[in-house]
Amino acid sequence: MTDPTDAEAGGLEWLALPQPTTAALTGGEWRPSSVLVATDVPEFAAEAARLERELVALGIPRGDGAVIRLRTGEPIGEAFRLTVGDDIEVVAGAPVGVFRATRQLLHNLRAQGAVPHGRVQSAPAVEERGFHLDAARKYFPADWMVDLLHALADVGINSFQWHLSENEGFRIGSDAFPEIVSAQHVTRDEARRVADAAADLHIDLVPSLDMPGHLRHALAAHPEFRLAAAGGLETDHGLDIANEDAVRFAQALIDDIAPLFPRSTSWNLGGDEFVDFARIHEYPALVTAARERYGADATGFDLLTAFVNRISAHLRSRGFDPRVWNDGMLRSSAVELDCETVLTWWTNWHAEMRPLADAIASARGLVNFNDSLFYYVLGEKAGYEYPTSERIWGADWHPGLFPSLPGGVVQEIPAPYPAQLIGVAFSVWSDAEEAQTPQEVAAGIRRPLRAMAERAWNGGSSVTHDAFCTIDVQIGLYA
Repeated sequence: MTDPTDAEAGGLEWLALPQPTTAALTGGEWRPSSVLVATDVPEFAAEAARLERELVALGIPRGDGAVIRLRTGEPIGEAFRLTVGDDIEVVAGAPVGVFRATRQLLHNLRAQGAVPHGRVQSAPAVEERGFHLDAARKYFPADWMVDLLHALADVGINSFQWHLSENEGFRIGSDAFPEIVSAQHVTRDEARRVADAAADLHIDLVPSLDMPGHLRHALAAHPEFRLAAAGGLETDHGLDIANEDAVRFAQALIDDIAPLFPRSTSWNLGGDEFVDFARIHEYPALVTAARERYGADATGFDLLTAFVNRISAHLRSRGFDPRVWNDGMLRSSAVELDCETVLTWWTNWHAEMRPLADAIASARGLVNFNDSLFYYVLGEKAGYEYPTSERIWGADWHPGLFPSLPGGVVQEIPAPYPAQLIGVAFSVWSDAEEAQTPQEVAAGIRRPLRAMAERAWNGGSSVTHDAFCTIDVQIGLYA
């Protein structure tokens, strides 16, 4: 589409994020004194009521000054068509498509008090545009998370990965294991409220309960399930995956939390940074158990993969599609990773981590977490710098551009994207939890997160960075 900064003199620009796939503006503007939102599609009734409330909040009361008609039609999923004249017609195949279309209308109204006349249509380049929040190292209040969900949904984010447990804390209420819960935590009732808000906003909430590593806080209350000490190597954060009782403990943690997320479709079980992977052969308990179970050439990676497969099967039995971080996966020889487990691909910082090509060759589902561009690490720990929209545009990032291999070798899936590229995600990690308040986090992530959302929806971007920044300022914050 035309860069909005190039609009004809005197004509309104299309000011919305993400930018629509195509737009043909015809001149003139929709600026009603009152609005009636109408639909004869029962499934769209809730979206009609939501839009009326939002228009009232913008100072446009219900009345017969103009009509917004919500109709069902060819677009599927989140795709939509908009025709703006004296009245507005929204065509979508599902309520989520109506929701995406009406965000575009609201952005224009917030930015300029009117919507340009014309025809707009849009569809996402990838199915999932996600956001990950480490709410385990740091406590984030439930009310703040609900506000965040509204801000995410406003710009097309449709997945929220909620990281619940870490070495530093377990921050969600537990009926089965109250002894592991941090003093500051989200209660079970609050968690249900967050889950309800996500569902209402067409956001899939993905619980993230990392195992068998990242469990120091939980294992402090249950040292009997820790991996045995190994000659000075750190093990107090790791579950003893050769111990059947320890595996049952991991499953029980899932069973305790799962009922809080009845509408969630996916679950990230972790699998990352379980031990020092470069020295995995130095952990006697892993080496011995692997060889006993899988043969003389087996390694700790085989034991880890078997554990991931078992937890994946347990998650499926509860209705969740399992996901796992990539760094320890595809490195086993005797045990093959379950082919249906999605890899959340965050890094290739070490030469021995398997390249993206291995996942592509096996047609595994992938979500691109690209840590080089989209890791917002509090305190800028571990060498990370806070993401910026300038770097995102400078890298010419698109959903298929993954973290590079050591030496700068590019890893990329070109468009048009295959179905195995499920989507992308932006992450907040709370390594230095005191570095920023929740309010400062929300302010800091705003522009780079919107930049990812724009380029993820469009498979790149049809606007310049300057134009994106202008639109970002003009549409303001969700209120």
